[in-house]
Amino acid sequence: MKIGLINIALELFQNKKFKSVNSILDMGSKELRVSYDQLKYAFDQTNIKFNKKKFERLKIFPKGKRISTKNFWQELRIKNYKCSDINKSHDSIYIDLNQPLTDKKLSQKFDLVTDFGNNEHIFNVGEAYKTMYNLTKKDGFIWIFQSVFGGNGFFNFDSSFFEGYAAANNLSIVHSCYLIYLSEYEQIVVPCNKNLFNALDLTKVKGVDISYVFRKKTNKEFSFHYQYGLNNNQNNYSINFINSEYPPEKLYIPTKTIKELKKKAKKGHKLSIDWLRSTGIKY
Repeated sequence: MKIGLINIALELFQNKKFKSVNSILDMGSKELRVSYDQLKYAFDQTNIKFNKKKFERLKIFPKGKRISTKNFWQELRIKNYKCSDINKSHDSIYIDLNQPLTDKKLSQKFDLVTDFGNNEHIFNVGEAYKTMYNLTKKDGFIWIFQSVFGGNGFFNFDSSFFEGYAAANNLSIVHSCYLIYLSEYEQIVVPCNKNLFNALDLTKVKGVDISYVFRKKTNKEFSFHYQYGLNNNQNNYSINFINSEYPPEKLYIPTKTIKELKKKAKKGHKLSIDWLRSTGIKY
């Protein structure tokens, strides 16, 4: 867990997004990869007091033994902490993410489930994200942080994956951003807009990651999704913003009818044309 994710977590905590979070599961036995000075500055900026003695080891970072992210979450008063890993480090529980979740005791058990660079190492990646969904309680949070460029796993991820994940499973989007790596342990957090790549010189950055925080709105069975909604060509989805929170959450809802889309396509509306073409509907 590097400084960019720590800053996002502190922001969400201060905005009271995580006020109901009492239990957390990190997918992967995650560790803090941040210097003591970076961590102290982040806490000071958000005016959150923390136990400095617990993080003394970070004064020699990146040398020395690593500290589990459990210590960070406990400073945010999240006491019920678990992590899962096949290596069983940091007292992790064993979950084979290539296979369906079979331990019913873990189903809908956690208020927050995180993937901070774990699931890209799972070949059956769709099953891994189904497991994340099934581990999370209704009204709980799913936080996915993955590579867009410069990763080291089986997969890099496009923003459309996260938007489709939300649209297919009635997840509201609480927070989204890109994290641009200037060096191994220095990131810049920027809004999640793909137009960024029209201006970004990828030869001058170490990598680009993407972060999405979702709220699970229902306990309906997980739905696997086709890009552009190809498995359901009767519904076109649009974003609805929920303005009761700041920053506002966004939720995908069915909007335009096929008839309306055809009418707009005939007038040259690009998004309507692209969607109709992707679903094979003539206009």
